Amino acid sequence: MKTPYVAVTANYIDPGLEEYRGNPLIEALPKIYEDDLVLAKTLASRPTHSEGDLKLHPKLRMHALGRLLDGDFFHPLPNHLNLEKKLSLMIRSGYVKRNPAKHHDKQLMQENYLKSQGKEERIQVFPTTDRSVQSTTLIGCSGSGKTTAVRKVLSTYAQLIEHPDYNMHQQLVYVVVECPYNGDLASLCKNFFLSIDEVLNTKYHRLYGYEIRVGEKTLLQAMKQIVIDHSLGLLVIDEIQHLQDTKDKRDELLNFFTELTNTIGVPVLIVGTPKASGISKDLRGARREIGFGSMNWGISKTESDMKQWRSFAMRLWRFQWVKKRTQTPDSDLLEHLFVLSQGIIDITLKLFVIAQIRAIVTKAEEITIPLLDTVYAEEMKSVHPMLDALRSGNEKEILKYSDLLIPTVDIEDVVKNMPQYVEELDISEQREPEENGLKSLLELFKLDYKEHVSGIALLKDEYPDIDNVSLVRKLIAEVDASKLSLKSVQKKEQKPKTNVVPYGKWSKLDHDDLRYIRSQSNTESEMHSNLVKAD
Repeated sequence: MKTPYVAVTANYIDPGLEEYRGNPLIEALPKIYEDDLVLAKTLASRPTHSEGDLKLHPKLRMHALGRLLDGDFFHPLPNHLNLEKKLSLMIRSGYVKRNPAKHHDKQLMQENYLKSQGKEERIQVFPTTDRSVQSTTLIGCSGSGKTTAVRKVLSTYAQLIEHPDYNMHQQLVYVVVECPYNGDLASLCKNFFLSIDEVLNTKYHRLYGYEIRVGEKTLLQAMKQIVIDHSLGLLVIDEIQHLQDTKDKRDELLNFFTELTNTIGVPVLIVGTPKASGISKDLRGARREIGFGSMNWGISKTESDMKQWRSFAMRLWRFQWVKKRTQTPDSDLLEHLFVLSQGIIDITLKLFVIAQIRAIVTKAEEITIPLLDTVYAEEMKSVHPMLDALRSGNEKEILKYSDLLIPTVDIEDVVKNMPQYVEELDISEQREPEENGLKSLLELFKLDYKEHVSGIALLKDEYPDIDNVSLVRKLIAEVDASKLSLKSVQKKEQKPKTNVVPYGKWSKLDHDDLRYIRSQSNTESEMHSNLVKAD
């Protein structure tokens, strides 16, 4: 039996804004991050890695590579910081108008109860406050890191908070629900109950999934009641492209989300591939009065995106368990890795891991371009159509293949409790930057502090005692390298232009050109004679 999630006891802090004060649901949340650098350090994580690991048996080194696949490695990028800001605002704004201290939730529960009895006419109309909140969609190709990013940001919150001062009220800060493959709306609802049960140790899934037979409208009504009962702060629905996309189903889903956000005040984050763009478009239309648009996640081969991917790849490169490892990859190798992966984080990571496994097995003990090519050709066949579509830039092709499953890495169970030879530097213990001086220095070189905050955190992590001038020099070098790398990648991906000469102009070509000789010949035997003469 699965161990139920352990709730934390509410500890109330000053949230900093007047509209947030006096609301226990907000005061029990973590302090809002005001410093992007602090946020980047909080999100960052890396696996245990030491020089001593290279002395381990080859099989143990292969097991150690599993640390990269278990979520131990996370390098925050600017889009992760932007996502955290949006989710932070969504959760808190949703709680503003659902304050148990002012009995707002009790009113909602009574209204929902009357609706479930079909007695909506009994609800008297009183002057009420608009409860509409911000919701958004997160769209990106499979493997682009959408789900990982959402879960990483949400991990900065306690998921379940108990409030002893409010009759032990249980506050569910967020819940992530995955839409089942080829699932209908009823299946989505049942997955919601299952997700709730895993946190609260309740039996909603058994009740609504097996014990009683109810229609989709009743399931949705039950979902709303649970949302209200447990003060849900954010509902995340992942893999929404799997939902049956018929007009009736879409309209019903749209109405449900609209009621959650506009009537009950629960923000909804929809996550999916470009195949979910139809649902995403309808949701944006239903949120005319809400300021959050759809977030596009992934690589678009802009200079900024290329810099972000390079930052990720450079940090990842440090974690090698091959004996001929290098601290940094050469530019050709890095660019080739980008061309193969198209900047998709999950594919970049798996190419990197599988290449190391092969290098250890073959005793080559080194990551090379031919090795990456072999891994790509043999281990990534299932996603070649998607990557080819991304290389082509054809939107229709990208839409067609955007949700292909990324192949899993077949490694034996990762060895647990391995000895740690070197204690990893605690990111939280690094010194804070002299922000004002650094920002001023960056402005001289027309560099935006916010845009480069992840790179700054990376450099300060690598060089703890670095001064601001040296830091800016290294940052400028990275920016310049990204620009050159982008141009090189674009050049490599350009298709060579073919010089096609129409048949009618073959007679004007050089006389030793085979096409000219063919134009002067009426039969194959005559062409043969002309070729002999040309010789």
